[in-house]
Amino acid sequence: MEFMLLWMDNLDDALCALRHLAPRIAGFVFAIALFVATGFALVASTQITLAAIVVIASATLIESSRRRRLQANSPTNR
Repeated sequence: MEFMLLWMDNLDDALCALRHLAPRIAGFVFAIALFVATGFALVASTQITLAAIVVIASATLIESSRRRRLQANSPTNR
């Protein structure tokens, strides 16, 4: 009986830890899935995938430069 109680306690601790770490685990699995999908897309249709990557990268660069310009012009920064 004591063995079952210890086993249930350990199971409860493991489930609590899993619930706590679930967002990190899901994020890691999602990042790996995106990496695999990008590799598959590069092999399957290279030019379309590279064009999409360039559009996403340029949008990211434009957004970061816009945020930097807004931060430099903000009244709290003067």
